[in-house]
Amino acid sequence: MRPGRELDCSVAQEVLGHEVYVKNRVLHERTPEGDRPLRHYTQEIQWAWEVAERANISLIPIENGSWFALAGTEFGWKSPAEFITYLQSGDFLNSGAAVGPNPALMICVAATKAVAAKKNARALEEKKIEETLGAKLGAPLN
Repeated sequence: MRPGRELDCSVAQEVLGHEVYVKNRVLHERTPEGDRPLRHYTQEIQWAWEVAERANISLIPIENGSWFALAGTEFGWKSPAEFITYLQSGDFLNSGAAVGPNPALMICVAATKAVAAKKNARALEEKKIEETLGAKLGAPLN
């Protein structure tokens, strides 16, 4: 995914929970602190760091000038050992991870993947609950 305003909008809305709107042909975001022009989250590390903090993203430099971004647990890692154990499990598809040369972009991609993974997990859990209730009641709930 390339850095751009579409992904900046998605990050602002999905990860940070900000409302995004257009004013005088310029994208803006409504934050708890007030309205401001939409930040370039995917291009500027100073703005991407806000995303990293919100989504508990760990950012690790790797070979050839690339970066590995990984979304952590909801409350962060309890210890470096817990982080290393999780890395060894290799379950990056379900957490939100990204590798590439642009650290700001990798933070944003990992954060949006993490949000999507959480939404999918919730949807699967809700479907499971509906199926269980339907089986107990003897009929589907749809």
